[in-house]
Amino acid sequence: MKRLSGNLPLFLIWLAVSAVLILVSLSQIATGIGWDPDDQLRMVQLHDWLGGQSWFDTTQYRIGEPDSQPMHWPRWVELPLALVFLAVRPWLDTASAETVAMAIVPLVTLGIMMWLMLKVTEPLFGRAISLLAAALTTTAVPIIAQIRPMRVDHHGWQIVLALTALWTMYWPEKRKGGIALGAALALWLSISLEGLPLSAAFVVLLVWRWVFQVEEGVRLFWTLLSFLVTSFLLYLVVQGGFDTAVNYCDAVSPGHLLACAAGAAIILPSIKWLPAHMVLRVASLAAAGGAALAVLHGFAPQCIGGAFGTMDPLVREYWLVHVLEGLPIWYQNGTTMVTLLGGSIIVGLGSLIYIWRVRPAGLDRDRLFVLGYALLWALLLSLFVQRATAVAAAYGVPFMAWAVHRVFVRARALKRPLSRIFATAAVVFLVMPGPLAVALFNAVSDGEEPVAKAPEALACDSNDSLARLNSLPRSNILAPFDFGPRILLLTPHSVLATSHHRNDRAMADQIRIFTSAPTVARDLLEAHNIRFIVTCDDETELALYAKKQPGGLWSQLAEGRKPEWLQPVHIRDTGLQVWRIVPKRLRNEL
Repeated sequence: MKRLSGNLPLFLIWLAVSAVLILVSLSQIATGIGWDPDDQLRMVQLHDWLGGQSWFDTTQYRIGEPDSQPMHWPRWVELPLALVFLAVRPWLDTASAETVAMAIVPLVTLGIMMWLMLKVTEPLFGRAISLLAAALTTTAVPIIAQIRPMRVDHHGWQIVLALTALWTMYWPEKRKGGIALGAALALWLSISLEGLPLSAAFVVLLVWRWVFQVEEGVRLFWTLLSFLVTSFLLYLVVQGGFDTAVNYCDAVSPGHLLACAAGAAIILPSIKWLPAHMVLRVASLAAAGGAALAVLHGFAPQCIGGAFGTMDPLVREYWLVHVLEGLPIWYQNGTTMVTLLGGSIIVGLGSLIYIWRVRPAGLDRDRLFVLGYALLWALLLSLFVQRATAVAAAYGVPFMAWAVHRVFVRARALKRPLSRIFATAAVVFLVMPGPLAVALFNAVSDGEEPVAKAPEALACDSNDSLARLNSLPRSNILAPFDFGPRILLLTPHSVLATSHHRNDRAMADQIRIFTSAPTVARDLLEAHNIRFIVTCDDETELALYAKKQPGGLWSQLAEGRKPEWLQPVHIRDTGLQVWRIVPKRLRNEL
């Protein structure tokens, strides 16, 4: 009862924040569809599972058939969605139950995140600042973008596991802390290998401490053992078997697990029984690393170069290098850079530097170092991979909360009323510096921001327009990558490709169709049994095709030069451009 009453303020803060998020997301909630293609394809995957597809089978059979590939997403993130859906389904229709699940699950994720933020902050800065940190979690733009209603992709859960990993580093009992840390890192990587660099950060810190302080080997030993055992168990649960010949580089695969096992076979005995000599510890680390790389090269040599080493060069040129969330921060436009870095990351970094220099009395230096280390590592990573800013923002929130509390207390202590009012109001800009920074940036920028789509273009690729494709007979459709998940979600049609790299052969063929001469494009269309082409004029993807290949199929269509084997199809009340492909056999008969 005492624990429940102690968490009541946090619960009330979460309720208030959730109400605000629901209110500002009402228009998106009303659509019944996620924010972006990843959310939408996640729901397609959920539909397939609840519709009878095996838990172990994540193949999207309506993408790139007949060469459809398993998605690189295991079903962990779909579990809470399915639980909420099944809980409310007896009282709601299917569409409403799905919408409720898509609204509730991100808010539950947020509640867990806020509780973890409190647990991370309280041992360092006290109860008052920890509650403030929990509340300020929702002011960080990179975080809120991943946990708003209808955002059901895996990024929110990655932030939760990043905070969980950080929290376990505080636990005084090294054995329990190591077991919990290893399990958290294993689940994080099972959800997505995007967490690998930050997971490595925690292991690197433990290894560093063990090299210089042999007693720190206890936490490292149990972390590695827990990680290895949990990783194997999670893999078997999501895959149902262990085939060493099937290795994907973008998800935990047998090659990765065997490499970890090879390294652990050397390092775990070294931690347990090696004499306390630094040179021997360093040598054992080198041997473990060499063994892991040798095994990975033996079972999955294609993965040595990373997750995208085997990607078709055409897909890399036309698609991957334009996926902004995977690019360095300097590839983003000015407003995005300021918005992502101008909140808890920069304020948190400034606070960390100040605290480290001043060293206020009463602070636990070891925990301060761990939190600062995590923030700096995540910040460095976010400079090279934009999507990592969410975790960096989360690690910056405790420091921002400390700064806000300190400035507010000092402001209220000012004796002059006018100075006190202005100083107190200035705290708002410390809490949310992003909007002010963006306003200042826009005032001095030279108009580099992208032009918004015209209303007719927005209407063309709207959910309502794509849903009207139901008037067509069930077919294979060629459409821009980002249209694909919505077509799958809103219609029974299949698509050649979506913006998801596992089907990179189909993605490459889609690019070839749009950029090749019409005769070549037609052969590819017939090879994939494509019956309809669906487009909107203002799509960025299509503009890139026309720019790079002015003689290609799309460039000719955009100029109004239609091959004779394409028949325009009019669909009422939509701005979509739809063409029916006349098969060669039928064309010859005519």
